[in-house]
Amino acid sequence: MSKVLIEDAVAILPIQDMNASLAFYEDVLGFERGFVADDLSFATIKHGEAALHLLQTDDEASLEASKYHISVYLWVKGVDRLYQSLADKLSSLAEGRVRAPFDQPYGMREFHVKDEDGCLLFFGENLLTNGNS
Repeated sequence: MSKVLIEDAVAILPIQDMNASLAFYEDVLGFERGFVADDLSFATIKHGEAALHLLQTDDEASLEASKYHISVYLWVKGVDRLYQSLADKLSSLAEGRVRAPFDQPYGMREFHVKDEDGCLLFFGENLLTNGNS
């Protein structure tokens, strides 16, 4: 019997306001809207092959998890180019929500962005396999 492999994984992020989150992910980070439930309780967004699911909730524990305990790592080819393409919109975010590209000691070049609910998004490129961006 052949082994069944998991093909992909998608983070489901608890959010407080679907319209604000969709605007942020689309207008600031360049994601594309996929499915959006009529009642705005659930949506899918995509950037290239990366996808995220947004789940609107008023559950304080879930929203706290987004703000303090959930991070998403998004693998990028050309992290500096991506950052530059987003720089104007990222500069409009409040202080402390964006960290410009930098090299990590574990061989990744990253920039960081906090979404509307405080979820920390890591955009990273492997310097060891991709070279400098």
